[in-house]
Amino acid sequence: MELVSKPNATAAVWEYFGFKPNDRGEPLNLCEPVCRICHKIVATKGSNTTNLYVHLKHNHPVKFFQLRRKSTTGGPSSSSSSRQSTVIETFHRQEAYKKDGAKWCALTDSVVRLIAKEMLPFNIVEKPAFRKMLQTFDRRYEIPGKTYISQTAIPQLYSSIKEDILKEIKDISFYSATSDMWSSSNMTPYMSLTIHYIAADWTLHSKCLETRYVPDNHTANTLGENLKSALADWGLDEDKLVCITTDNGPNIVAAIRNLGWPWLNCFGHNLHLAVSHGLDSDKERTARAIGLCKSLVNTFNLSFFKKRDLRKAQNEANLPQHNLILDVVTRWGTKQKMIERVLE
Repeated sequence: MELVSKPNATAAVWEYFGFKPNDRGEPLNLCEPVCRICHKIVATKGSNTTNLYVHLKHNHPVKFFQLRRKSTTGGPSSSSSSRQSTVIETFHRQEAYKKDGAKWCALTDSVVRLIAKEMLPFNIVEKPAFRKMLQTFDRRYEIPGKTYISQTAIPQLYSSIKEDILKEIKDISFYSATSDMWSSSNMTPYMSLTIHYIAADWTLHSKCLETRYVPDNHTANTLGENLKSALADWGLDEDKLVCITTDNGPNIVAAIRNLGWPWLNCFGHNLHLAVSHGLDSDKERTARAIGLCKSLVNTFNLSFFKKRDLRKAQNEANLPQHNLILDVVTRWGTKQKMIERVLE
């Protein structure tokens, strides 16, 4: 059906709206203009065009901004353009994105993924510089506070990613696992579990499924219950477990033995033990050598001028610009052995 234009219309916005005609080809109802783009009725009263601009802005933003440019740069009717540009600019400066709207959700999801991926603190969203940066990108976006991020957004992201992983691993034929106990900087104990499997396209995948808080004494029963629970949480069949790799800790080894799972000790851990035992077997000689290395490293690391001279010497000898390493602390918490090396 062809729409008829509003009689004596002066506002530029009317080019996007018309009216259903009556039998004489006149507007049937001047209070029910119809959008020429989507054919939706947009109720209005008399010559009031507010609802028309709102409809264009939210449903046809390209047309809205074209109309805005036309109004601000001058159109066929300078007086009407001047009058209407104020209305359009008012809408352009309107309230922030609705917090249940698609744009706000997309921007918030991007911020949340940045925090999760880069392991940033939740309170970064309340830092003035961070908020100013986001306002520079899009001044209509209001970022939520750290409470929303930590208690709502991050749990929702976790649930979404977990659902995707569950779909991916539900049909795998076999898998192996690795697990380790570790403590955070404030000595909070955790257990991590990672699975490894070959997908249908013959590509190797590794997924860290859990890092769970384990506050109880790390007995064989406690560790076994947590490992078994972790596999159950992810719907993994124990019969499809080819083997699990851990360190040689007696409790974790006993836990896996009690579960009846195939076990393979960690090569990296065994290599570390071999090096440590080799150094301990002749402490008089190794202690002196390590002490000399530590003194040498400290001499360079504690002096800007000596580090500068070292880089100059490396450059003149066409050597890589490596730094001196003070301490290498093993990730195995049972025995922290510091091995100093002069060069990487």
